[in-house]
Amino acid sequence: MHYREITRKALELGWIATEGKTPEATMYAQVLTEIRRQQKHGEQPRFVQHGRGYVGLSRWMGTGLAFEIEQHNKRVRQALHKRLLQMEWDEFEELIARLLAEIGFEEIEVTRRTGDGGIDVRGTLVVGDVIRTRMAVQVKKWKPKNRVQAPTVQQVRGSLGTHEQGLIITTSDFSEGARREAARENAVPVALMNGEQLVALLASSGIGVSRQTHEILEIRTEQDVEPPTG
Repeated sequence: MHYREITRKALELGWIATEGKTPEATMYAQVLTEIRRQQKHGEQPRFVQHGRGYVGLSRWMGTGLAFEIEQHNKRVRQALHKRLLQMEWDEFEELIARLLAEIGFEEIEVTRRTGDGGIDVRGTLVVGDVIRTRMAVQVKKWKPKNRVQAPTVQQVRGSLGTHEQGLIITTSDFSEGARREAARENAVPVALMNGEQLVALLASSGIGVSRQTHEILEIRTEQDVEPPTG
C-alpha cells in the first residue's frame, strides 16, 4: 500500500493525530527509519519497502529475496548465540568489554572476579561527550533455560558504588520477577540485556559477524525511462 493511503486510513480511523502540514511525509520517514534501525541490528523489520512509496508488512512475506535474506540472518544470529555459549569465561568477558566499547563505554575495567560483589565489568557510558554514567555490569553466560531471577538483580544493586547504575547482560533471559525488581520505583536503576538483545548488538557492531552488500537490479517502468534527447 502507498504511504499516502496508509496515512489517510490511519487518520480516518483515529490511529494517529497530527497538527503538521505534511503527515504523509512524516509517516513515510518514520517507517523508513524503523526499517533501517532494525536492519542495522540484524532484525527483521516489521515493514518492507517496495519502492515508489509502497510499503508492506513483513509478516505477510513468506517468499522472495527479502524473506530469504532474513532467514539467512536468523540462522547466523542463532549460530552466533551458540558460539557465545561455547566460549571460555575469560574470552566471553573480553567480548562483552569490546561490545561495551563499541556502544559508547569508556574507562572499561574487567574485574577478573576479584570478589567485587558479582560485578564483572565496570565502565562509564558516555553520550555525546555530555552525559557520563558510571555502570557496573554483571555477565551471565547461561543456557536459555536458566533465566536470571530477582535475587541476582538485588545482588547487583547491592554491589553498586556511589553514583553507579547497574547492568546485567545474559545469554539467556530474565524472569518476570527480575524485570519487576529491575524497574522498581525509588531504587537504583538496573538495566537488563537478554541473549536476543546481546546478539543483535553484536551483529550491529560487526562483532562475530561480517556484512555482505550486493547490488540488486530492478527493471524500470515506462514512466521512469527518460526519452532520448537531441
